[in-house]
Amino acid sequence: MTPQSPDIRPFLLFWIVSFILLLWGFAGASIYIALLFETPEEFAASAEDAAHAEIYADYVANIPAWAIGAGIAAAAARLFGAIGLLTRRAWALPLYVISLAFFLAALYRAFVLSNAATAMSLPHIGIQVVFTLLTIFAIWFSFTMKSKGVLR
Repeated sequence: MTPQSPDIRPFLLFWIVSFILLLWGFAGASIYIALLFETPEEFAASAEDAAHAEIYADYVANIPAWAIGAGIAAAAARLFGAIGLLTRRAWALPLYVISLAFFLAALYRAFVLSNAATAMSLPHIGIQVVFTLLTIFAIWFSFTMKSKGVLR
């Protein structure tokens, strides 16, 4: 029988970061909800500037189901990862890793296979970079909290 590690109480910064990651998870999920319920033109109007809206609407209309599924899986894993953090569960870490894998698959399809950079404005591309970096941060944060015993 191995001795159990003491229950480490999380610090205030843990709760703040976890809550911000939850809000980010909801924001990511809302993008896919909008994608499912809006026409490509409506979605493009809310996601792009006027100069790119028409091109982006055409791009959105041609996204294959598997790529939308990969994005939904990434968003769901990200959201449940944040819930895992807030409930101090170690399974938050693999969910963030899964989220990154699905998100990178969707980005590969978008930017390598479909040249999405021609349909997106620079700020929109920047958002993709920020989402990637936030996911990497969430993986690091979850790993660190698990290593410190905050997540069980």
